[in-house]
Amino acid sequence: MGLRKYKNINRFLVDKRVERFAGNIEYGKTVLDVGAGSARYRNFFRNNQYITIDIGLEQKSNKGIDIVADILDMPLNSSSIDYMMCVEVLEHIPDGNLLLKELSRVLISNGKLLLTVPLCFGEHMEPHDYYRYTQYSMKDMFEANGFRVLSMEKRGGYFTLLSFLVGHLPDQIERARNIPALLRKLFKGLLRWPFTYFLAPILIKLDRFDEKKSFTLGYFYEVQKID
Repeated sequence: MGLRKYKNINRFLVDKRVERFAGNIEYGKTVLDVGAGSARYRNFFRNNQYITIDIGLEQKSNKGIDIVADILDMPLNSSSIDYMMCVEVLEHIPDGNLLLKELSRVLISNGKLLLTVPLCFGEHMEPHDYYRYTQYSMKDMFEANGFRVLSMEKRGGYFTLLSFLVGHLPDQIERARNIPALLRKLFKGLLRWPFTYFLAPILIKLDRFDEKKSFTLGYFYEVQKID
């Protein structure tokens, strides 16, 4: 990965957390990826029965989706899945409690769920982007829907957030349609090294000085269904 991770440090951190989750799952267990999109994580679960479910709003085709269905009403039996993950999906649901209730229904007793949500992050997948959840609202929602929080990790602090924004600066320039296309391309190339590959890594190293991390890209939750 090298320096390329700084082009999207947020995606890099999410991918690493999913990879760690996958590494702790026993051979042959069922894993349901809820809101999986094009199933970018399939290779992480080659030793498991990996199933993807999505309604297909984000991508142009349903390629990679095993079950095309509404994730608020999944065509799956209750207590039928060993592990679940729901990566950057909850903010796109008008009522997050309905999704957590459905995840709890399908997951086996004591089954584990990896759920990630953004916090300091721009609007995306418009117009289906509704909420940003703090750690306090997430705790209440998990407990209200039959889950026990096993771990909560912040996705970096203030300087990681700055690194993400700085690393994206060349790409934002490219999106500025009021600048001629040739200039956008030139500026993107000129700015990539000083901003994405030089300044962004320095900012990441400064993150250790932010102990509270109240400014964070988002949260990683590992929770367990309880009866």
